[in-house]
Amino acid sequence: MQKILVEEFWKIRAKHYNNLEWAKRGDYLHKVIDAGEFHEDDIILDVGTGTGIVSHVLSPLVKEIIGIDISDDMMHKTLNKRAKNEKFVHGDIRNVSFKEGTFNKVVARMVFHHILEDTQGAMDQCYKVLKPAGKVVLSEGIPPTEGVKKFYIDMFKLKEERFTFMEEDLKVLLEKAGFRNIRTIIHWSRGCSIRNWLRNSDLDQDIQDEIFKMHIDLDENGKKDYNMQFRDNDCFIDMKFAILTGEK
Repeated sequence: MQKILVEEFWKIRAKHYNNLEWAKRGDYLHKVIDAGEFHEDDIILDVGTGTGIVSHVLSPLVKEIIGIDISDDMMHKTLNKRAKNEKFVHGDIRNVSFKEGTFNKVVARMVFHHILEDTQGAMDQCYKVLKPAGKVVLSEGIPPTEGVKKFYIDMFKLKEERFTFMEEDLKVLLEKAGFRNIRTIIHWSRGCSIRNWLRNSDLDQDIQDEIFKMHIDLDENGKKDYNMQFRDNDCFIDMKFAILTGEK
């Protein structure tokens, strides 16, 4: 996407991003935190920090955390919540000025599907800025099964430009960057509201309606894969997240 389009996209998304149920759910957040095994002496880089959701949870556990994001509108939402050991910087992980070996750990939750160009270069930079034996924590939402991957891709085409990863794709990203001792945790956030997700993504109503209808029209096997339930004019699904860690 052109720069002006990217900036406008995140300006719109920033309006209600903090109302997204999946983004602030404690079960998923703390699964990511637990995977990082964070320590009070750690200096952390939070890639694609957005509105600072991960950073705010991590800040009491570590020495210092720096969040970077390409969207000032998203980071503006952190202003009234910043702890003394939190710093937020406008920046792109593919072109950062941090010295090699600066951080003990790098966290990238739900950002890499937005990095449409030089995705591997972004992960290479995560590796570069880590200290020796440092750790990366990478997490992405993934289709619940291979069988609904096409539905997943087609649905998100209506919402945004993005990559669809499977678990193996994320592992390859880490391996190519040089990470070792790669481990994967699969986490399910149960009963997530589709209406909440669509409404707080600030999509046009016709797009919201079309995506919701796709869920209604999904075949029975797909509905089973998502553990899909309909009630109160809403659709609830189990969202699948892959959480990978790797060591430098």
